[in-house]
Amino acid sequence: MGCFWNFSSSKSQSSSNKPALETAIESDQVARIPKEELLLQIPGCTVNLVQEGETVEIAQGYFNLVKLSDENVPLAILVKVGDELQWPLTKDEPVVKLDELDYLFSLPMKDKSLLSYGVTFSQQNGSTLSNLDSFLKEHSCFSGFSSSTTKTTSDVRPLNWEEFAPRIEDYNGVLAKAIANGTGEIIKGIFKLSNAYTKQVQKGGAMIITEAAEEKKGNLGIENNSNKKTTNGTKKKSGLNKGLK
Repeated sequence: MGCFWNFSSSKSQSSSNKPALETAIESDQVARIPKEELLLQIPGCTVNLVQEGETVEIAQGYFNLVKLSDENVPLAILVKVGDELQWPLTKDEPVVKLDELDYLFSLPMKDKSLLSYGVTFSQQNGSTLSNLDSFLKEHSCFSGFSSSTTKTTSDVRPLNWEEFAPRIEDYNGVLAKAIANGTGEIIKGIFKLSNAYTKQVQKGGAMIITEAAEEKKGNLGIENNSNKKTTNGTKKKSGLNKGLK
C-alpha cells in the first residue's frame, strides 16, 4: 500500500508541474496581443454595402483609423465603424473620394470579386476630412475629388447610394483588370506599387467621380437603372447577401 501511495504522489506532482509550464506559455502569448493605437476618429459616419447594383446600410457611428503593432512593429491599419464593422486598409486598396462627403472603399476578395463600402460623413464633419484625405493618400491607392466650386459642406447633399449603386459595377470592372495586371507587383511588396497599377486604378477613380457628380445632378437614366434592377433582381439580391456574409 505504501509503495502504491508514493507512486501516486510522485505522478501527481509531475503532472501538476506540466500544466504550470503550459500556463506560463499561454500567459506569455496572451501578453503579446497586438497593441491598438487610435490614429484618427471622425464622428457621424454611415457605411453602406454596395453589391451588384444593390445597397444596404450596415453600420453607423465613429469612423476610426487604428494601427495594430507588436512591440513597436507595425502589423496593420484597420478601419473601424461602430461596434462590429472593420476592414484592413492597405497600400494597394482602391479608395475614391466621390465628393465632399462620400468615399468608396473597394476590397478585393479571395474569389476575385470586390467588396464595396460606401462611406458617408455628416455635413457637420466635412471640414475635418482633409486629415482623412492626407492619410488615405499615404496608405491606400487614393483617387481624390477636387472641388472647383466655393460651396461649403453645409450646402452639399450626400450621395444617394441606392441610386448610384448600379454605376459601381462598371467601376469594379476597371478595378478587376487593374488588380489582375498588377497582382505580381502587389505580391512583391505591398508598400511599393507599380505605376501601371496606380494609373489604372486612378483612371477608374476619375471615371466614378465624374459619374457620381452626374448622379447628383440627376443626369443618369434612373428609368434604365430601375428596369435593370427588375430584370436581374434575384441575381443582385443573391450578390448582396453574399457580401453581407
